Amino acid sequence: MRRLLASLALAVAASPVIAQDGQAPLQPRQAGYAFEQPRVVAQQRLLGRAHGISLLASACMDRPEYLDGALAAYVPWRESQERAIAAAQQELARHYFGSRAGEARWPDLVRALNLKNQLEPAPGAADLAAACETLPQALGRPRYDFAAQLRLQGLLAEITAGVETEARWRWCREHLDDASRLVLDRRFEVWREINAPRQKQAEATLQRDWPFDAPADSLAAWTELLQRDPLLRGDVAACDAFSENLKRPQAALRKAFLPPEPTP
Repeated sequence: MRRLLASLALAVAASPVIAQDGQAPLQPRQAGYAFEQPRVVAQQRLLGRAHGISLLASACMDRPEYLDGALAAYVPWRESQERAIAAAQQELARHYFGSRAGEARWPDLVRALNLKNQLEPAPGAADLAAACETLPQALGRPRYDFAAQLRLQGLLAEITAGVETEARWRWCREHLDDASRLVLDRRFEVWREINAPRQKQAEATLQRDWPFDAPADSLAAWTELLQRDPLLRGDVAACDAFSENLKRPQAALRKAFLPPEPTP
């Protein structure tokens, strides 16, 4: 039974990209990684890792000496991660295919993400043996707990938005006239009063548990990089727009990692 479950999971996760029901594969509305959308790019990376694991597990199951070990490692891991993987599939289907998201299958997403359908470069016998032998230990690492990593990525997105907001406020208040600066400061104080508790809670968590694929080695290092980012600066018009945006619901940190609004 476990072998059957694994075979079914692998058939979905590692199937080649082919036309379905005689029709051409769906064409994605956009290609590549959406680095400007933190939640989307986190889901893209999640699906890429899930696909890579399925390819490795499939290769291990093709070797009789590793079949039982690969089954014992892959099946419970896949079952434990199924909810996170399914959610990523649904959100990415909406991102890539819009109103046709319901038609999208795993191969369509693999193609949209430009993922391979085989391990590349093809591992040699020794490399594959080492990978198969360590598969159970690898799947037990925190990086492959997709739900936990996604939660940390959400907190990182909130921290990033909070640091960027404060950095923009500091820059803009030095470049606005007195009246505009007074309005900006009042709006920022209201924003900070609302969002500071959430930001502090996120900081406390990330200081204990930093995402393995974060863009810096620590929260302090990431904060320093953000504060030096020249893109957070702008002219008076940009600062006026920033000030106006602070009073909108979209500026709330809780919005930083929500799924994007669906588009037709």
